[in-house]
Amino acid sequence: MSFVRASLRAAHRTLTDDNFDLWLLTGAAGVFTVLGIVNVASMSVLSSAILALLAALSISQIRSRRLVAQIADRAGPADVLLHNFPEDLIRRRADADDLLLIGIAMARTIQGARDDLHRALTRGARIRVLIVDPTDQKLVEQAALLRPTGRAALLSQRIRTTLDELVELKASTQGNLAIRVAQFIPPIGVSLINARGSATVTIQHPELRPAAEPGPILHFAEADGAWFTFYARQAERLWEAGTAWPPPPGRRLNALARPQFTQSFGAELLTSMKAAKELLITGVARNTLLVENYTEFERWLRQGCAIRILLIDPRSNAVETAAQRYYAERSLESAKARIDQALRLLSELAASTGGTLEVRLTSHPIPLGLVAVDAAAGRHTDYSALFIEYYTFQAPGEPKFVLQPADTWFPQFLAEAELLWSSARPAHFGDRPQG
Repeated sequence: MSFVRASLRAAHRTLTDDNFDLWLLTGAAGVFTVLGIVNVASMSVLSSAILALLAALSISQIRSRRLVAQIADRAGPADVLLHNFPEDLIRRRADADDLLLIGIAMARTIQGARDDLHRALTRGARIRVLIVDPTDQKLVEQAALLRPTGRAALLSQRIRTTLDELVELKASTQGNLAIRVAQFIPPIGVSLINARGSATVTIQHPELRPAAEPGPILHFAEADGAWFTFYARQAERLWEAGTAWPPPPGRRLNALARPQFTQSFGAELLTSMKAAKELLITGVARNTLLVENYTEFERWLRQGCAIRILLIDPRSNAVETAAQRYYAERSLESAKARIDQALRLLSELAASTGGTLEVRLTSHPIPLGLVAVDAAAGRHTDYSALFIEYYTFQAPGEPKFVLQPADTWFPQFLAEAELLWSSARPAHFGDRPQG
């Protein structure tokens, strides 16, 4: 009984094998070939058999082509990855009853489709737009890496222009327009469109510093099934993660840029100074910096580093202001003595090294001290920075922070230091504070 069952299973496997027709043709061709060789079958029988085999082979080819076509249908369109947006995207966006747009700035889209969006809102369409939050400067800088070079520099301004356009569009139409900003970089650009009962989603994947239009671009209709659903759900999650624009007053205040103050510059200050080719140092007396790093200053000058130092003029009224604001009790004579000591150290450095050392004295009661490392435009290195400390009024410690060339306020603080330098008088190392 088990033999019969095994035989039936073997027969079933043979009959249902995808290659059964090929095996049958091969077997039949072999049989008729042998019969022809041994002269058992006549020529007329062989001719009929050959025609029958050819007919069977044709049927097998038709079946194979149908299978290939079915596989192609299941695989979807051949050009899933596109270089450009679908040609009818603008028309479908204009006809939308429900539209969700997600991107970094969306400046071209919003400005180019403004009239279409106006008409859509007027007839009652719902429109939602999510773009990067322009108040987060670090986020905008990261997003700029995903933009073509020519469009990266003014990204924050382009985002704000888009937001202004949308706010005005909402006010002028009183339509169902929702605006949100993302505190993250959207991983994809999205146009999710529902028009006249049929939905489509167009996806643009970002690139790092793209040479042209980022890609690839994908397009799916609702009928495409799983991939449409996948991207549509992801778009909705991105939208939910955004926050409303304009932001409430509390969040606006929270988003304002703040300097990051520290109590000490740490090892980074000396590390940068050691690598410097040019140094500009400003301060009241700079005794501590000179005394603790006298040997380093000798080495830097001998290695060719050009050093400029700006101190408060001990003959001016500014030194009295500096003495009054110091947190510990310090007399006017003490403040003058510290500047005098600094001038003696600098005189010794100039004489012993023969290096490029220039010292000037200012009559302005400077509110902060600065160390500028290779800060001049066109001479920046990996170590370029401004190390800045504020002079407080009778409070211990000076709040310190660091700016790099890419930071917004770097040119402002550097320009101020250069103006102080240009207006100061050259110091003669024989200068002595007056009582």
